Amino acid sequence: MLVFFVSALIWSFVSSQDCTTPSGSRSNCVSLYQCQPLFNAFEQRPLPTHVVNYLRRSQCGFENYVPRVCCGPIPLEQEATSARPTPRPTQAPTQDSSAVFSEDSSLAPRNQCGIDSDGDKVYGGTITNLDEFPWMALLGYKTKKGTTTYQCGGFLVNRRYVLTAAHCIKGAIEQAVGTLMTVRLGEYDTQQDVDCIDTVCADRPQEIRVASAYPHPGYSKNNKNRKDDIGIVRLATRATYSYYVQPICLIDNRARLDTGSDVYVAGWGKTLNGRNSPIKLKLNIPIFNKKECDDKYKGLGAILSDKQICAGGIFSKSTCRGDSGGPLMKKTPDGIWEAVGIVSFGYGCGEDGWPGVYTSVAKYIDWIQNTIASSNV
Repeated sequence: MLVFFVSALIWSFVSSQDCTTPSGSRSNCVSLYQCQPLFNAFEQRPLPTHVVNYLRRSQCGFENYVPRVCCGPIPLEQEATSARPTPRPTQAPTQDSSAVFSEDSSLAPRNQCGIDSDGDKVYGGTITNLDEFPWMALLGYKTKKGTTTYQCGGFLVNRRYVLTAAHCIKGAIEQAVGTLMTVRLGEYDTQQDVDCIDTVCADRPQEIRVASAYPHPGYSKNNKNRKDDIGIVRLATRATYSYYVQPICLIDNRARLDTGSDVYVAGWGKTLNGRNSPIKLKLNIPIFNKKECDDKYKGLGAILSDKQICAGGIFSKSTCRGDSGGPLMKKTPDGIWEAVGIVSFGYGCGEDGWPGVYTSVAKYIDWIQNTIASSNV
């Protein structure tokens, strides 16, 4: 993706980590822009298959959407085709990185995510269109009785990965509910096998087995502050994109969310009658003043950090536990949807003056990208 390399022009000075190259040498994990041998190889036209394979095996993560590679000398068989010196680039390379670096190892390209129709629990809320918020996921757990129950939400970020809350992966949910087993995508009405509105019907939901799950290493089930409440679920097989299944973009880690700005939540949560809705709902809520939010929760013994966002606080407009792990979203001026937060916890359900607490996606972009890249090797 060209955006990887445009970003690299500004954010090329990143901290390096020790790594091992595909050739077995110890080196550093750096931006592709900072590794002259591999960048030279990447710029070849046409790009030989063996070079593509070597570059893929060199990948060691991402930094602000820029692929990072384990930088080292290129093996002799590659040197013959890449020995010609290339000056350090001053503009984006002509080669699209998505043709080299695994699609499953990165977030969905900016021009292929957050595309929507116009059209713990959501308290209140209005009904969505069939194809609205197509990145929404339901997490299925196998109970002790052998049945499947859906108790958390999540959202698709590429064909193979779903973001959710860490408390939806480990902790009390394992004992109270069961083991995370499946992810359902493309759902609209949980009471129908095929979802239809008038004469328009959606595809059947995709039920995909969970291959592995990665709660953030800093998360502890015993921490009442829900610090680092974010996790990643890897699907056993790729999701099939359609009108009803699409990835959402993630907010840039330098973006700001101003108090009072509009954000949205969606899910199959509690309505005003106190029951879970079988139909996917949506709700518009405002970003809540962070200092006021900190003070409120401090009174309950919870200390919030700058990695958490507060939103809501208006009577009947909040999220509850049924939407745990679901996205807090905003729409950009160009019409693209971004995930800005993850439903974490709150006080009551739709209580006036009590906002919900969300894990800030922007604060975890690097961890998300690096975890996806390293788990997809």
